[in-house]
Amino acid sequence: MEKRDSEEKKNILVVCAHSDDQVIGPGGAMAKFAREGYNVYTIIFSYGELSHPHVKRSYIAKIRVQESREADKIIGGSGVFFLGIKDGIMKEDFLKKKMRSKLLNIFLKYDPEMIFTHSRDDLLPDHRFVREVVLGIYDELSRKKKLVSDVYSFDVWNIWNLLKRNNPFLIVDVSKTFKYKVRALKEFKSQINFFSHTFLVNVLFVSVFVKAYLNGLRYKFKRVEVFYKLR
Repeated sequence: MEKRDSEEKKNILVVCAHSDDQVIGPGGAMAKFAREGYNVYTIIFSYGELSHPHVKRSYIAKIRVQESREADKIIGGSGVFFLGIKDGIMKEDFLKKKMRSKLLNIFLKYDPEMIFTHSRDDLLPDHRFVREVVLGIYDELSRKKKLVSDVYSFDVWNIWNLLKRNNPFLIVDVSKTFKYKVRALKEFKSQINFFSHTFLVNVLFVSVFVKAYLNGLRYKFKRVEVFYKLR
């Protein structure tokens, strides 16, 4: 992942477990920030190679990387970086490959103004693990006064936000950029086509539209994404 014009434009990091999480969660906000002049970088822990257990993992990984890059172009992002952590055993493989120092160095290199990552009440353990890693690294760098950022969580599988209603939050009007989020989501054809018959996945994709619409009604905009402040 190349650093582009970061001396002139402020940076944002989105750190997630799988290649479509960043679009399902903050995709509309990412598109808006990119169009406001930010460098928006995405760091993805896993290739998501277990999403198609009957297909060769390297083949699925290649497809999901390409889908992510095409989605990033639509969003207006500045690059996608995969850590290559094994799907399904993320915590064990992350520790085995000693990836913490690599992620820490990425934080230092890009010195982001904002960081977005998963919520603590997400249903998937891999998502919660990514959040723990991000906060651990941020807290270490913050104590050493090497990094000052606002850190926010976004929703993927946690539809109802039960554990964070009292947290300070960021409200982003994505009325003009929600269309880019939808277009970017459509790039993940390997997921849409394979899981289109799955009830939970259908609920997930429908929730993307429902949450943006309901948040829009609440905050008097057409479409809104809400993020809860962690740091």
